[in-house]
Amino acid sequence: MTDRHGGELSAPACLHALHPHNYGPPRRWDGHARITGPCGDTMEFWIETRGDSDAIQRISFVTDGCAPSLASGSMAGTLAEDGSLTDAMTLRQADILAALDGLPRGSEHCALLAADTLRAACRDCLQARDETAAPTAGSDTDQTDKHTIIGEAGR
Repeated sequence: MTDRHGGELSAPACLHALHPHNYGPPRRWDGHARITGPCGDTMEFWIETRGDSDAIQRISFVTDGCAPSLASGSMAGTLAEDGSLTDAMTLRQADILAALDGLPRGSEHCALLAADTLRAACRDCLQARDETAAPTAGSDTDQTDKHTIIGEAGR
């Protein structure tokens, strides 16, 4: 499988691009972020924690991007699942690239987009916890506006 720049994807990247893990929006969440990268790809992450703890119970993502974006989002979620918000916030582009056995040079920014969006979702989860007036996850209140972060990757 190749990326849009003609570079070959590694076996793990192909697997995650063809069969992304944790793909799709959830019914409930505690933290959410959406970032559009400089290439125009948008990625979203949602995180649900176990009660008031730092433990990630569920994580999911979507992207409108290319195969390397799918692979990067899938791998970021895989690396963060069953961990803590604190651990997930330490994931960097290099960690995702290493777990995917690399991406073609022209697609490495996809791993940065995934790492940045995951960290933003973790921050949103922690911030939402601190807001006493925030609606609870899964309530009938539309949380989209309150839990959406839109910006450039790498901020």
